[in-house]
Amino acid sequence: MTCSFRSGYRLLVWTVLILMTLSCTQGPPVPFPAVDFNLEDVFTGEEVNLEQLRGRPILLYFFASW
Repeated sequence: MTCSFRSGYRLLVWTVLILMTLSCTQGPPVPFPAVDFNLEDVFTGEEVNLEQLRGRPILLYFFASW
């Protein structure tokens, strides 16, 4: 009985790990691409186009001081 329980437990753990790995590789669905825009790089002063960063993760941080 303990042998089959351990086998079933291992199968369950492997199944969960595989499903978690597959779900992480797909990423969230994107209904439409972002509108292309240009910004100035804070460090270099160069103009950066959103199209240049396609396929790479980016973080936009909007800050306001009242």
